[in-house]
Amino acid sequence: MQTENVHLLLVEDNPRYLSELLEWLRDYGYQQIETATSATQAKEKLKVPFDVIISDMRMEQDDSGFAIVNEVKARNLSSVVIILTANDTVSDCRTAFKSGAWDYISKNMRGNVYDVLHESIQNAIAYFNRWGNVQNEQWITENLDTLEQTYFGQYIAVINKTVIDAADTEEALKQQIEERQLRRFLTTIRKIGDLRPISELIQMSESDRLEYKSTFQWDVKLNRENKDLRFSTLKTIVAFLNSEGGTLIIGVEDNGNIFGLEKDLSLLKNGNLDKLERTVIDSVCNHIGKNFTQQIKIRFEKIYREDDTNRVDAKDVCAIDVKKSVRKAWLQRTGEKKLEFYVRMSNKSEPLEIPDIYNHL
Repeated sequence: MQTENVHLLLVEDNPRYLSELLEWLRDYGYQQIETATSATQAKEKLKVPFDVIISDMRMEQDDSGFAIVNEVKARNLSSVVIILTANDTVSDCRTAFKSGAWDYISKNMRGNVYDVLHESIQNAIAYFNRWGNVQNEQWITENLDTLEQTYFGQYIAVINKTVIDAADTEEALKQQIEERQLRRFLTTIRKIGDLRPISELIQMSESDRLEYKSTFQWDVKLNRENKDLRFSTLKTIVAFLNSEGGTLIIGVEDNGNIFGLEKDLSLLKNGNLDKLERTVIDSVCNHIGKNFTQQIKIRFEKIYREDDTNRVDAKDVCAIDVKKSVRKAWLQRTGEKKLEFYVRMSNKSEPLEIPDIYNHL
């Protein structure tokens, strides 16, 4: 957080002092400044988050400054509040700090009060740059299970204990925040769910949390399309949903050989990875349920391997990461009323019959 990016709200009812304060702060390099002339007006402006709020103490009411501190606290805002007052008292100072104010500065102090104010803002910036926002971090930890249901595998941006944006990569998320002009030190960025690179996963054997499939709907034996093969992928997704979650990798054979996605892509009109992802999601929606797409993340990675001639070959591989679901998932095949129930047993997705389903539930 640089000085020119700090968003300030000045709350001051004396026009002359407000003008002088604005001039000094701009000289220090602050560019994002908004003003309010009363606590009531300031509360309206708090609908948009600010990094630092500098407030007079005595305005339309004697304790207007405390009203702003309390409003920030009531809304769970992460903004730094600095009280700047000409009517400073020891009692008010104690109350301000007990209420959570960052600083309490007297306008009557010796020397240049604006230098002291600037130093206080810079100290706040340095603190949050180093330590981040503890309240946001605690909120994320406390609500991790709920967040994983919606944002598994994504990066989220949290302001004031609220998710304001999400993206698949940290770089993309930062760009989105920048475009929304919300790149402030009260924003906490965190990755939800630990997704290991596909290149690492394929070094591992199949297990209760990992499975390989050569293709999604290309029949390797018959060398043609076979849409019934989709249900092999879908039953594994159902099993992961009903168990502890896991990752299904498409484009890798059981022996670890990289088959790639070329055959599956050839079955799609103008086939590309986005269309393959859409096809998988549509299959989940139609045969498992739309609600479960929040527990599923699809990603792709190019795997580079050397062949016998030492020529580097690159093939696309797909990973479907599935989060354990609170609601139980069922598979319904095309044209059938019967619902199928699967769970993971060792490295297989096994169906359960009615008595076993009852015991499982």
